[in-house]
Order: sequence, then C-alpha cells, then structure tokens
Amino acid sequence: MAFLEFTDQLKVGFALIDDDHKILIDQVNMLAEAMNDPNGSDTIASVLNVLIDYTEFHFGREQELMGKSGYDMAPGHLKEHAVLVKQVVEMRRRYDAGEVGVKDLLNFLKVWLSQHILKSDKALAAHLLAQDGPMVVANKAVGAGDIDWPNLNVLIVDDQFNFRSLLRSLLNTLGVTRISEAKSGPEALEVMANFPIDVVMVDDGMKPMDGLAFTKAVRTGQAGVDPKTLVILMPSNEITKDYLTKATQAGVHDLVVKPLATKTVRGRIERHLRNPLPFKQVGGMLIPVRPATPAQTARAG
Repeated sequence: MAFLEFTDQLKVGFALIDDDHKILIDQVNMLAEAMNDPNGSDTIASVLNVLIDYTEFHFGREQELMGKSGYDMAPGHLKEHAVLVKQVVEMRRRYDAGEVGVKDLLNFLKVWLSQHILKSDKALAAHLLAQDGPMVVANKAVGAGDIDWPNLNVLIVDDQFNFRSLLRSLLNTLGVTRISEAKSGPEALEVMANFPIDVVMVDDGMKPMDGLAFTKAVRTGQAGVDPKTLVILMPSNEITKDYLTKATQAGVHDLVVKPLATKTVRGRIERHLRNPLPFKQVGGMLIPVRPATPAQTARAG
C-alpha cells in the first residue's frame, strides 16, 4: 500500500490540477520507498530536488489559472504558496543538516500536501469549473519550449529500481513519454540495438559494465547501436579532473552528478539537442568533439 493514496477525497475535479497533484504524491511515495533502500541516499536527495522543482512549477501554473480566470481569492492563495515553498525548502535544509529524518519529512509532506489540496485547491478548482470555456495554461510541462519532448526516445540505465522510477518521473514532468529502462550496460545495448534511442541517461556505478565502459561500447557501435547517440553520465561522486578526462576519452557528451535536479537534467539535454556536437574518429571510436571537458554539475542542495 502506498504511503499516500490519491483518493477521491483529494481530487479537486479540475484535470490539470489533479494531474499535478498525482505527480507530487508519486514523489512522496517514491521517497517512502527509497527510505527502505540501503542504497537509496541518491534517490532520496533527487526526489527532494524534483519535489521542490515540481512544486514551484505547479504553483506557477495555478497562478496563471488564477490570473486568467480573475480569481478573487488569489492574493491569499499565492501567499499560501510562498509559505509552503519556504516550508518545504526549510525541511530539506534540516534533512541535509541531519536535524530531521526521512520519516519526519514524509509526515510533513503528507500533511503539507493534503491540507493544501483539501483547503485551497478545492476552492480554486470550484471557481475554475464555473468559468465559461476551457482554461488554457501555456506552461504545458516543465520542459515546454523548442524541444519536442513528447517524441524524444530516452533510455534510463541504472541498476537501482527506485532511481529508475525517480528519473522516469522527472522525465515525465519534462513532457517525455517515450522512456525505456535497462538495469545494466549489456541490457541497455540490447535495447539500443532494437529500438531508436535519442538520449541515454546512464549511471556510472553499475557492475560488471560501468557507465564509462558502456559509453565506449556505444562509441564503437557495439551490437549495431548508433555510435552518435547522446550519452549523459550520472556519477554519484564528486568529479575530479582525472575523471573528466576519462569521461571525455570514453565519448561521454555530458555529466549530471547525483542527486539530480529537474532544471539540471533539462538543461543538459537541451544543450546537446539544440547544438549537437560534431564527432571524430579516435582509435575505432566516434568521440564527440567539444571545446572543453563535459560540464560538471554541482550537487544540488
């Protein structure tokens, strides 16, 4: 049974708001699952990042709806949004400082989310449903822009189920719907040999084939895969100059250091889809040519 169920009581009846609430509740449930995973520290931190990112995005969409519909109670509702964001950011700070544990976070989030839905969002939804004509929100997804996110084929490669689920959810918030998963490098190569993949997000701590070895296999066209596929590596440790050199030599396009944040993942993908790097042949591999080593993403906090 999930830690927090999206029950009929929590439904407000306005589809866009309900869909956002489902995503937020999914994040809370992922946090609960990761709590029992001995290797879940990266997942927990990433879930918190994504939860905060999506909360701010969701509140922005609600603000747009209030403005377009002339909602009289908007000032008070927006003030509540500001307080809620401040509260969840403060709880994240306290968790990072070791002042509270995951159970404390979960209990806070359950009350925080449920009370906001039952009180403020139900009133907003009733107002919106009483309006004439459909309410259109420009911000369709976190990744809205010039990238065709719904038609992007993304492969997640990670040996941790909870982390794959978290990254899938993060990609969903960007508007990505075509997502494949693999638990290992060899399994990922098999997927790539049979399905068109535009972007690979790969963990670097897998065995027996880590992320660097997997990238080298891609760049040699092993198993018939496209050697020019966009590969973004997800290491868990701080990045050294030596590691950056190895990543460049392996043919990695870019790095996103765990724990992940929505804006960082979006930025890395957008960068390379908008401005694809050229390739050169090096020792039997096709290597992306860049002016410098892959950008290092600082740990989000």
